[in-house]
Amino acid sequence: MKKLILILFFPLILGCEAKNDFDNIYQSIDLAPLRTNNTFSQPFRILKTKISDATLFDAKYGNTDLSIGYVLRYYFYTGIDLNADSSELISMNLQTFSLKDSNDVLEISRDAIEEIRKMEYGSVEYEEFIGKYLSDCIDVTKIQNDCVIPAIYEPVCGCDGFTYSNSAEAQCNGILSFEKGKCD
Repeated sequence: MKKLILILFFPLILGCEAKNDFDNIYQSIDLAPLRTNNTFSQPFRILKTKISDATLFDAKYGNTDLSIGYVLRYYFYTGIDLNADSSELISMNLQTFSLKDSNDVLEISRDAIEEIRKMEYGSVEYEEFIGKYLSDCIDVTKIQNDCVIPAIYEPVCGCDGFTYSNSAEAQCNGILSFEKGKCD
């Protein structure tokens, strides 16, 4: 009988522990996600960054009227953990992706979104976001995730409002039009 009781209550104990772990993770996030998806091990992604100033995520995201933080937290289900030791993205299935070691909020955010768009579920989120805000600028069918980009620095400003190191990088990202030079 004691074995039966243990067998019945053991899953409940494990379930409570997992919930407490999630609660601890959620509470440690400086900028919590604005949406969650409960079909994964963790209902949101976590962007860990060395950046310490949350207000930097209030900057405009490219040629949209949205803030960088809002795009990440709402459209890409991503909480932002400031003051981390390194830059990384933790997916909803708990896989960790190393990101560029940068203190530039735009660079780290674009790097995170690039990783997200390569994920099965993240690619759907990316397509929905582009369809809503940048459909006249980015053709998602032309995006090449494993594109080889020449090391030549001849910056171009994409119609999305982002600077690319050269025209090849812009084209690999599905950018339909761009001008020579950096974006303002």
